[in-house]
Amino acid sequence: MRQRLIGVLSVAVLTVLVETAGGQPVTPPAEPPQLTLQEAIQTALRIHPALQSAEFAVQGAEARFNQAKAPYYPQVGGAAIQSNGALRSNAFLRPSGSLISPNQSDMTIGVAASQTVYDFGQTESRVDAQRSDKTRVEKDAVTRRADVVLGVERAYFTVLKRKRLVEIAEQTVRERESLKRQVDVLYRNQLKSKLDLGLVHVQLSDAEFLVIRARNDLTAAFADLSNAMGVEGPATYSLEELPVTVEPPRTLGDLVGEAMDRRPELLSLKERIRTAEHRIKAAGNLNFPTIQVIGSAGDTEHISNRPNLQEGGWWGVGGVVSVPIFTGFLIQNQVAEATSQQREAQAVYLNAAQNVRLQVKDSFLDLVTLIQQIKVAQQQVLIAREALFLASQRYKLGLSSIVEVTQSEVAITLAETRLAETQFEAKIAEARLRYAVGGI
Repeated sequence: MRQRLIGVLSVAVLTVLVETAGGQPVTPPAEPPQLTLQEAIQTALRIHPALQSAEFAVQGAEARFNQAKAPYYPQVGGAAIQSNGALRSNAFLRPSGSLISPNQSDMTIGVAASQTVYDFGQTESRVDAQRSDKTRVEKDAVTRRADVVLGVERAYFTVLKRKRLVEIAEQTVRERESLKRQVDVLYRNQLKSKLDLGLVHVQLSDAEFLVIRARNDLTAAFADLSNAMGVEGPATYSLEELPVTVEPPRTLGDLVGEAMDRRPELLSLKERIRTAEHRIKAAGNLNFPTIQVIGSAGDTEHISNRPNLQEGGWWGVGGVVSVPIFTGFLIQNQVAEATSQQREAQAVYLNAAQNVRLQVKDSFLDLVTLIQQIKVAQQQVLIAREALFLASQRYKLGLSSIVEVTQSEVAITLAETRLAETQFEAKIAEARLRYAVGGI
């Protein structure tokens, strides 16, 4: 009775220790959060730092575009001037010492306005240049967006691949443990030699080694996925199981033509060329006159008691024609600079176009090759499974050695691994081809 009571108390104490280890109730580990591919992409598009910086760049380009349009509007300024001594304020609110007068104290307040009437297209060309530059920055933002989407897709499919490789490695361990138990029974009954048991142990150790590596690679792939989304995410996610089927691509000629029309990098460089062209025109128009209308109005009051001096409101309107006669070769060098920028942009565009064509061709050939390799890998898996079955049956009947069985197991592990890697590499190649032709 006493021993029974002690046993019951021991079980109760052990239960309390387990449930309140460290003073806190033991809770089961939380399930990893669900994450679909579209959710991962939307998360990256919403908070990735690269896209935020691109958005600010677009806002800056919009502000520069609006700055260029400023000469279309009147320029209005106000001033308040108090002068003391032998000077006075002129009608345009500037102190003038050219007309000496007795010491006096004046207060002048007024506004001045000017409006450009005609500048032979200088402002228009600058506005067109900034408009093209704004479009260029917007295309650069689209490029960054496509880069982020491709990075997320690549990381997502890499995680799925690593997860599949972990499953294959764990399944291999289970199968080799089962084989080890069978050989161990045969060895104990003196039906098989110790050599067979040793070879099985070695194969099991290799499988366990592969499991450790596969799990580590999976953890690293999850970290890459969080980085691709631009977040400090959890260690693991529960990902959706996507189909690994891949459709054959369209013809290479159609894909290259689509890429030349849609790639945002090329569209950005075209806008860069247009920007340089507008700047050439704007710089050339500086050789022509600029016509402005100016006016000012205000009020002047004498602080000192000088009744003989006139005071009160005043106004003035006039026109100004500015003609550049010699600017120290400033305008000529501005035209030369803009011309060089245009030629540089054209050369950069041609180089980028060649790279885009090459990228499309490489992505196309990679995808076509992987599709063909998938079919071969699937056949290899079927052959390896049949070979393993036959080797196992022959070994049980004593018609072959354990070496055939272990070699067949290695072959099927390699075949399944190759198939999984090829399938997910094909999905990544599909995403790369979609990126290469300008799709998102």
